[in-house]
Amino acid sequence: MSMKQPTAPRSAESGVSAQPAVPAADACRPARPERHVSLTRRDLIAFEHRLRDAMARVLSFKAYSLYFPRAASGPEPLWLPQERKLLVPLVHQGEQLGVFVARGVAARTARALSPVLPGVAALCLENLQLYKASLTDPVTGLATRQHLLDAIAREVDCIRDCFSTASEGKCDLAAGHRASMGVIAVRLGSLREVARDHGYVFADRLIAALAEELRNAAPEQALAARTGDFEFALFVPAGTSGGCRKLAVEMVRRLRGVTITCGLTDEPVGVAVSAGFAIYPQDMEGAAFARDHGEQARVLLRKARLAAAVAVEAAAMHSGDADGRTGDGRSGDAASGVPVMGFSRILAEGGRVLETLPLSRVVVSLGGNMNAREGQRFSVWSVAYPVRGGSQEPRQPLYKGEVVLMEVRDNTSLAEIMHVGDPTWSVEPGDRLTLLPEEKGVTVRDGGGESPRTDPLTGLFRHGDFLARWSAERETCDAFALALIRLSDEGREPEGRAAHPEQLMAEAAQMCRDLLGPQALGGRYGLNSLIFFHPGMTPDGANGTDGARAQYAALCDELERRLRIGAAVGVACHPYLSYRKADALENCLKALEYAMLLPAPRVGVLDSLALNISADKRYSLGDTFGAIEEYKLALLADENNTMAWNSLGVCMAGLGRHSEARRHFGEALARKPGDPMALYNLGTVCQSEGETTEARDCFRKCLRNAPGHVYALIRLGQLAEGEKRFAQARQYYTKAAKLDGGAALTCRHLARLCMRQGRPDEAREHLHEALLHNPQDAIALQLMARLYLDGGEDPEIAEVMARQSVALRPDLKQGWLELARALQVRGREHDAREALLRAGER
Repeated sequence: MSMKQPTAPRSAESGVSAQPAVPAADACRPARPERHVSLTRRDLIAFEHRLRDAMARVLSFKAYSLYFPRAASGPEPLWLPQERKLLVPLVHQGEQLGVFVARGVAARTARALSPVLPGVAALCLENLQLYKASLTDPVTGLATRQHLLDAIAREVDCIRDCFSTASEGKCDLAAGHRASMGVIAVRLGSLREVARDHGYVFADRLIAALAEELRNAAPEQALAARTGDFEFALFVPAGTSGGCRKLAVEMVRRLRGVTITCGLTDEPVGVAVSAGFAIYPQDMEGAAFARDHGEQARVLLRKARLAAAVAVEAAAMHSGDADGRTGDGRSGDAASGVPVMGFSRILAEGGRVLETLPLSRVVVSLGGNMNAREGQRFSVWSVAYPVRGGSQEPRQPLYKGEVVLMEVRDNTSLAEIMHVGDPTWSVEPGDRLTLLPEEKGVTVRDGGGESPRTDPLTGLFRHGDFLARWSAERETCDAFALALIRLSDEGREPEGRAAHPEQLMAEAAQMCRDLLGPQALGGRYGLNSLIFFHPGMTPDGANGTDGARAQYAALCDELERRLRIGAAVGVACHPYLSYRKADALENCLKALEYAMLLPAPRVGVLDSLALNISADKRYSLGDTFGAIEEYKLALLADENNTMAWNSLGVCMAGLGRHSEARRHFGEALARKPGDPMALYNLGTVCQSEGETTEARDCFRKCLRNAPGHVYALIRLGQLAEGEKRFAQARQYYTKAAKLDGGAALTCRHLARLCMRQGRPDEAREHLHEALLHNPQDAIALQLMARLYLDGGEDPEIAEVMARQSVALRPDLKQGWLELARALQVRGREHDAREALLRAGER
């Protein structure tokens, strides 16, 4: 059966008008815009390990490297028998991207495989192109959501390594690495309406234009991805809160300026844009750090999305429009002019009242996902009130009162109204919330003879009434104890306990009253928390059995035995150090965090260790000076706390006060000789001050007490390298590489050693390995840029790597110098001078 041939289109002379013929390829092309995924030289660097593995399946070699010559060579491989090198050009779609250099190839293998290697290399590059396509969104050309999450999870792993103690060989306290990262979520709020009004193909064109602008605005080291139909995300390695806020503001401003013209109306169409960002580890806390790295990556992205959603509400509030849009169809500006919100600011200024309930209770938009907790107090205010005269001046916030969180859920909380500023202005849905500091809430109720109210479920005082009674009672006694009890029945067997949580709380409160006696003043602090005030009580009492520690340990045992629930108790006693009476509640929270880390019975009394843990938390959040103050208080409570001495020395070293740091490390060693952590830190400070002999002695002592200390071996290698004892330095680096986790840490140091010995090929191999383990290694990127420039290779690749290096470490002078060299080679003299000026500032 013969196939019918298509007829040719008739011409104009036949009396029928003919449109231009559409090529077959165009007829089959999808209507939605899709980007062609192409390979570049930068992709060869990014996927270098996959290229190596693919070539190793066909060609046997001992070492390899990638070269990027300026001029293209022929397509045939080149065999150098004297050096046992085989150079395989990497040609893809008629363009030479680079050269794969295999070293240690047998002569017979080189002669036998040379004819087929061009085809093998082309096939490897095609596979790389397919792999890149699997990581790329077809519409925008940005990375996929899964690729972004994988990159965040890898960075979480690197940062978590820095959390480990130095005695385990996992943390270099003087490495200068910024152990943080940021994730920015960009929300395209009105894109759904664009798709509805103008069609999905038009919306895809707009998304592609927005993605191109996002790619141009993103820093060199950042990874941009499409994480939803109406959302982009940006992963910023080594990102800080200030840097991410500045970048988010810039991106929102640029994306709001992107428009494409609608063919029907001939009008430009844009979208409403808002952004939110979250920082790791500052915006993570508690049990979240124990989760899988992939889970933490998803939680961090969720926090950034939540911040972007709150930014829309804040913009709507400041613009006075519930939709958050101004007359030009774009997002209404927040107080700073751009709808941008950091996750850490949601709790402080992003809350609002959702619903009012009977019995002076409200539902608010802050929950456990925003790090809200029971007992936090907020002022309530609004600008949505009538004004006579139609004035256009901005309205001043109207203070309505204060609320305290009683029950915290995932995304909302139940709060109790503690105080009403003016009875004529009641709290209403839409009112805004501002977090109050612990010491600035209302502690004494207004109203003269109004009697304190008790919680109908537990019989104890409500939160606000307890604070008022406590504020009055504490002034009548010289010594007292304040105890905060947190109850939990997670993981418990249901047999023998109450079926309803509220009934369980009532039974626990009754047991507390029975065991603690009538002299204890009790109140309900939150949904699962109780608080008690004991006049005259001390931590251990007169004979060790009537003190707070013994009483609450017995209470925890009874709660476990009778009700099958676990309890953690934080106790703060007064007087203690220089704390005021009003500080007891905050000290209770510190003691409770300490108690959560203890085995049963979990009773934590505020002492030197509790203060040490609180200071560690401050330091992890970037509050170095606040941490220093608490470390000093911990030492005032117990001068033999070697952890506090060591941590205080680390803070001083980070501030550049090396003499004070040495004194603190010395104090730790005087109390605990042979402590690997203190020995390593002392050696690092000595090395930074040029005292190599003392530094070497400290590192050797550290290794005698902790033979597997990777960083001590690396430091000894650096000292030997600085004295040009290269053979000994290589021995130290090699020994460190054989330890668990040491291979990833020593590659960069071995590469630098090879460069000093004039072995660039081996240095290149080590740098490839270093970047494979940590693509955000700023020093490895700087050394790789130097290798490319010294070898006369493509200066564009060297410029890209130098830019990534200085973006990750702006304080790295050598990175700016290499960037200036690359710019000079490319003929950009003005930019090179600017880079040299930046280098001179370091």
